[in-house]
Amino acid sequence: MSMLNTKTQVIDRFGQPSNITKGVEYDEYYYDFGVFQERSQNFNPIISTVSDYEGPYSPANWDQETQYRLTRTNKYLKFRITGDKVIYWESQGVNFPVKKN
Repeated sequence: MSMLNTKTQVIDRFGQPSNITKGVEYDEYYYDFGVFQERSQNFNPIISTVSDYEGPYSPANWDQETQYRLTRTNKYLKFRITGDKVIYWESQGVNFPVKKN
């Protein structure tokens, strides 16, 4: 991302943002790439890479432990731009080669 130094480069690479927030010192360009949901199976401390399980997926008086874990992640890119210069960027769950359609 460090090679995207100007607003023009950001728009050329990712198109028009999903949302623009105008600020006093900078404008924030937000690109929404949706939600990624991952389901981890077979919670067993011996064979699982999941460190813990979450109870909300079981009824209140259920005798068995939860057998899976859901993880939801918002995928986005965020750029703070002053004039035509990118001063800050942040990403979550997005690979750089992805281009927004």
